[in-house]
Order: sequence, then structure tokens, then C-alpha cells
Amino acid sequence: MRAVGRSSRILALGALAALLCIGLAPQEASARAFFSFGIGIPLAPAYYPPPPVYYAPPPAYYAPPPAVYVPPAPVYAPAPAYAPAPGQCREYQSTTMIEGRPQQVYGTACLQPDGSWRIVR
Repeated sequence: MRAVGRSSRILALGALAALLCIGLAPQEASARAFFSFGIGIPLAPAYYPPPPVYYAPPPAYYAPPPAVYVPPAPVYAPAPAYAPAPGQCREYQSTTMIEGRPQQVYGTACLQPDGSWRIVR
């Protein structure tokens, strides 16, 4: 209540000041003046628009890469390192020391073209 009474008093004083200025101004057209009087009381509540609405873009779906069929590689048996001629190989038997004890060893040796023997198995 008190604020309303105060604002009406301010309005009344402003109107009185305006009338005094008009009455004291010279009546001739030679002098012109502009007088403005403002009161800092808003007449309506302030309007704040809502924030803009942003929508997320639709999700991007990426197609998987096309399937490529790669046939399995053929499996070949390894070639023998040395294929001796038949009749040139002999089985052998020997005794060797393994961990300090004599052990029997068996295998196959083949005759080389230079006349030496090569152990095959």
C-alpha cells in the first residue's frame, strides 16, 4: 500500500512540474522547448520468450562392409629334404652316452655322392 501511495505522489509532483513549465514558457512562437518526464515503474511484467528448441539429428546408420569370401589356402605336404636312392641307405645301431649312462641308438644313414654317410633318421 505504501508503495502505491508513493508512486501516485511522484506522479502528482511530475504533473505539477509540467504545468509550471508550460505556464512559465513564453507565449511567443520564437522560443520552443521540449520537456520530458519519465517514471521508472514498469506497467506490465517483463516477457521472456522460452529458449529455442533444438532437436538432435537422426542417428546415422552405417552399413557393414560387404563380406568377401576368401577360399582357404591349399595345404601341401613338405617335400623331403633329401630323397636318397634306394639301396644306398643302411640301418645302423650304436651306443652313446646320455646323462652319463650308455644308451642304444638306432637310425638310418645314406651314402652321399662324395662317399660320406649322412644320418637321415
